[in-house]
Amino acid sequence: MAILMTKRVIDFIYGASKVKRRFQAAHPDETVLASDACKGFVSNRDKAVKQRADWVTAQRATLLLTDKRIVCGKWEIPLDSVVEAHLITFSSLFSSGQVLKIETAEGDFYQFGMEKNPEWTRQSALPLTLEKGPSIHPLVKTLFWVILLGYLIYSFFNING
Repeated sequence: MAILMTKRVIDFIYGASKVKRRFQAAHPDETVLASDACKGFVSNRDKAVKQRADWVTAQRATLLLTDKRIVCGKWEIPLDSVVEAHLITFSSLFSSGQVLKIETAEGDFYQFGMEKNPEWTRQSALPLTLEKGPSIHPLVKTLFWVILLGYLIYSFFNING
């Protein structure tokens, strides 16, 4: 439930529903199979999925999978140019997500990070290799949430005590 709520909030911030509606209106001959707010980057070599500087400067946009192509901001990837596609799921202390890794025939390697969304595993237009990634528990993030939670509990009991 919390995971779905996080996805909805992030999709709202990115305007994902509006982007999807506009795309569908402009391309009535295509069916949108999955859509998500995401961060993405492209590289000329395959990179392991992990926290890296590429994510800091990544393009933020709405990722759309249609029956013909993948669209994300300025990138359009025809499905027939996809050589390999992997969907890696992961979880951290307070959320779950997934990274879509795409290799194209042109030698481009894309990674799209997004909240967990079952639309990607239900579709059949883009054959995916499903992988379970490692649980990600960065120390700084964990400490932040523990301190924040402790402060909220402390504040609650001070106000009500």
